[in-house]
Amino acid sequence: MLDSKHCTHGHSYGAPARRASAAPWRGGVVARSSNGFVKSGQVALASPVSSGAQELKQQLTAELEGLDRGIFGVPAAKKARILSLISELEQHNAQPEPTRDLGLVQGDWRLLYSTITITGAKRTKLGLREFVKLGEFTQNIDTANSLAVNRIEFSVSGLSSLRGSLTIRANYAVASPQRVDISYLDSALTPAQLQKIFEANLDLLLSIFNPEGHLDITYLDAQPDAPGAWRVGRDNKGNVFLLQRP
Repeated sequence: MLDSKHCTHGHSYGAPARRASAAPWRGGVVARSSNGFVKSGQVALASPVSSGAQELKQQLTAELEGLDRGIFGVPAAKKARILSLISELEQHNAQPEPTRDLGLVQGDWRLLYSTITITGAKRTKLGLREFVKLGEFTQNIDTANSLAVNRIEFSVSGLSSLRGSLTIRANYAVASPQRVDISYLDSALTPAQLQKIFEANLDLLLSIFNPEGHLDITYLDAQPDAPGAWRVGRDNKGNVFLLQRP
């Protein structure tokens, strides 16, 4: 386990998870904050949703293709289009008071897009230009324990099939019909070989993904527990998170 002192800045990803599942991140809780992550690739569209929301999802799916969740930066014009589409999608929010029933977000989510970025010197220091690759960004929201668990997977080339993950756990508490406050609990980087790779820049890694603060759930589909359902969250640091049910 990593001591909480390592997480002093960060971002949040989401809130509670699907109705009968326990346990990322910005859905579950992650070290000092709650955030959600998702694997790049195909994006399924949940149904039913309003025709306007469905069209916006299709446009967003096209814009997000090949962006790897935006984690390594997005050209300014494309980022502006994505954020404009997300704002339009929020106007079709089917759940204006989502925290009145957090069972709506209970369970597993995956990250489709986030405005959190790792670029320039940060990317170089973490080895993400060369031998360290990012995998899935997932979140689990455990409403029974008011817990969000965010998980980021890594793979390291050059070392026979070394794979691992950073797991961040956070507690959340309802602050308003749309907002949850997020408090960091702990984090773990496994296996030990992966921790060794990141140990010199561990504070930097945790500062990027620390979710402590608050999160507003600004969009949920009409059936948010359905496979492919979408969720949008905005945190107190100005970050936007777009997540989807697996």
